[in-house]
Amino acid sequence: MPETEKNLVDWIETSDELLRRVLQPRNPDSHKGDNGVVCVVGGSRLFHGAPYFSSMASLRTGADLVYLAVPKLIATAVRSLSPALIVFPVADAKLTTGAADALLKWLPEIDSLVLGPGMGRQNLDGAKKLIRELSLERKVRASVDAEAQNVDLYSLIKNKECVTTPHPGEFKRVFGVDPGNSLEEKVAVVCSKAKEFGIIIVLKGASTIISDGYSVFVNKTGSPGMTCGGIGDTLSGVIGGLMAQASGTGLKSVEVAAAASYVVGLAGKQAVSEKGFHIVATDIIEKIPDVLKPFDRVL
Repeated sequence: MPETEKNLVDWIETSDELLRRVLQPRNPDSHKGDNGVVCVVGGSRLFHGAPYFSSMASLRTGADLVYLAVPKLIATAVRSLSPALIVFPVADAKLTTGAADALLKWLPEIDSLVLGPGMGRQNLDGAKKLIRELSLERKVRASVDAEAQNVDLYSLIKNKECVTTPHPGEFKRVFGVDPGNSLEEKVAVVCSKAKEFGIIIVLKGASTIISDGYSVFVNKTGSPGMTCGGIGDTLSGVIGGLMAQASGTGLKSVEVAAAASYVVGLAGKQAVSEKGFHIVATDIIEKIPDVLKPFDRVL
């Protein structure tokens, strides 16, 4: 850590070394599903792009399968975006407890859950039901984004290696405290709240802070061109994809989330290098394989 940025809380900068440790070598005898199965739950009448970005980011990260649950009213539109997705149409416009029940009855075994992209403001009873069933009973690690970020929901996943990905405004809304402006302030506040709530917090920004309350990573990859909508959804998808592939390896979610932030920053930097300040989220998603390919290896 640079001496000029030294804080009471030590931190580690993300790197190729971290990413290499997180990315799992591929078994030459593996079959479909062996390299990660993700479920993305989100979307609403207004937002159909967000869950799509998360899902495609998970696939581009190397997950074998993505099940995408969105409201029935947008399911056809989302299906038309890519045949690679397995889309489950949720009957209700919002994630009600009944909708969560129906999804749980249908959903096969998964390795990770991405909850919240594009979900919009709503009652979170259905989201809590999903979390209770998947995180607590099936031991699935979750990444919680957007309007699903809520302290009551966090209480259900305390110390369950689950991740939340707020930007500074969401951080203040959820935790009731401003994360600050300087790197030193942000590191201290994020570390404190992560420890208090027993979760991994990814505070997004030009320097992204990732902490489980004990370890702290800082990611500085990226570009000022990464201000378009959907990048947070992309990050959630990469986290979900990497967590799914790391299932059963003993890797900590804080390491996985830090590596995911590193990947998205590098992919964004490549996209901006090619297209300037005129990118959209899918440009970043399409660069993810270019970032990860040099780290591919077989057991």
